[in-house]
Amino acid sequence: MWPFRRAPEQRDDAAIDEQVLRELLADARRWIARYAGPRDDLDDLVQEAMIELVAALDRFRGDSSVRTYAHRIVLRTTARELARRRASRKRLELVGEIEREAVGDPERAMADRQAIARFYEALSALSEKRRNAFVLCAVERLAHDEAAAIECVSVETLRARLKHARADLDAALRDDPALAPYVGGGA
Repeated sequence: MWPFRRAPEQRDDAAIDEQVLRELLADARRWIARYAGPRDDLDDLVQEAMIELVAALDRFRGDSSVRTYAHRIVLRTTARELARRRASRKRLELVGEIEREAVGDPERAMADRQAIARFYEALSALSEKRRNAFVLCAVERLAHDEAAAIECVSVETLRARLKHARADLDAALRDDPALAPYVGGGA
């Protein structure tokens, strides 16, 4: 396993950067997929994030783990790219594969896709700070202190953002028969 912390003297070692990037690629793809939802342009978002991460590694000081630093860069790059794309079209395009496919039941598969689209539409309506808190804690299942480190905020601030995100999602989805059981405070 690659070192999560690099000593300052290792910072200029291109071989370590290449190894770190290879091992972070799968994580970055998962982080972006969970943040942005199923999309047909996921590979483009991953590429943008990895380009940004390559540039950011030169600025890495070793104050946190490389993985925490990368997570922060990937989420911020993705949020910025999504905001740029939303400026040209009002809503996120929600297409692609879903995590749970209803095998042999096309109507169920379509209903699941539509429910996931509604969830990501509600998630995209949240502020970036609340969305980040929700994705990190409820989707990625990170501990509050780890999520707070990624967001560079206190644990209390992160918890407040998470509480507000859950309340916003509950209000947006409480009447949705497919999603209501998943939001009400226990998401």
